[in-house]
Amino acid sequence: MAPNLRQPRVRRSVHAFSLIELLVVILLVGVIAAIVLPALAKSRQKAMAAESLANSRAIGAAFKQYANDHDGALVPVNPVGKNAKANWAQELDQYDQANHRPAAAAAAGIGYNRRLSQVRRLDAIAQPARTVAFGDTGQIVNPEERNPDRWREEPSAKPQVARLFETPASNEWKTSRNRMVNRHLGRANVVFADGSAARMPVSRVGFQFEAGHARALWDSQ
Repeated sequence: MAPNLRQPRVRRSVHAFSLIELLVVILLVGVIAAIVLPALAKSRQKAMAAESLANSRAIGAAFKQYANDHDGALVPVNPVGKNAKANWAQELDQYDQANHRPAAAAAAGIGYNRRLSQVRRLDAIAQPARTVAFGDTGQIVNPEERNPDRWREEPSAKPQVARLFETPASNEWKTSRNRMVNRHLGRANVVFADGSAARMPVSRVGFQFEAGHARALWDSQ
């Protein structure tokens, strides 16, 4: 009988190769996701911050126009003679001109400076361009914290329209949880009494300083 010269068939490790290949693909997908997802999240946060700043500018323009139309008087927290549910945001509605977005809707999560709300007239504010009238506001969980940039907003609290934020000059300062908060990438959108708007850390508003201090931008003096 002639000898069998055929070589034994070498069985390729198909399953092992496929598993390694799959693991490599999974690893690559994980790396790409780790890079792309945070970038997408940050882009979304930037877009939300830009929209909020646009809303703040609309409120600033309405605030200034209200004063012009009322002989320099500032918009009151609760307009006299209005119904019990009337508030400053609703009062500014008629002056809003930004994309036809009502000031009351734009004001969700925005607070009026309690200190400034007690001032009757715009000309009573020494430096309108350096006095914060409105800002991102929410209920915080740590009102005893002295560093404003460390104030943490209550995650379950829903943004409210026409809120007030407290200042060191308020009797409710130590007990109230209504404070300005860094809501957008470590910063808050603020509206100054001259109608301009900007984004800055809450600490720059100067809640760590008493009334009369040059860095207390919440103070009308």
